Amino acid sequence: MGLSQADAARRLNVSRSVVQRLWDQYQSEDYVSRRPVPGRPRATTPAEDRFLALSARRRRTTTVPQLVADHFQASGRRISATTVRNRLHNAGLYARRPVVCVPLKGGQRRNRLCFAR
Repeated sequence: MGLSQADAARRLNVSRSVVQRLWDQYQSEDYVSRRPVPGRPRATTPAEDRFLALSARRRRTTTVPQLVADHFQASGRRISATTVRNRLHNAGLYARRPVVCVPLKGGQRRNRLCFAR
């Protein structure tokens, strides 16, 4: 585009040294590659993370294996159930067991209501 390194850095919102390093690499090797970053690459993208959280919120009774199957159907890539749980935890969704209680009969409900009053 004919911009100076400083102008290109401002447009890309990066420091001038980044632009200079990439330009030097392009001049010497005829291509630019990303620097290796430490750690394992993420199994899901941020968009897939949002998809998993949205699916879990829309269908509250869905299970993690069902979410794994939904993700595979949508993206064609397999991810583990642990990954899905971690993504849901990051979104603030946690597994909860429903409280098990014995259903009360009509007379028992009336007695409780009378006692409460």
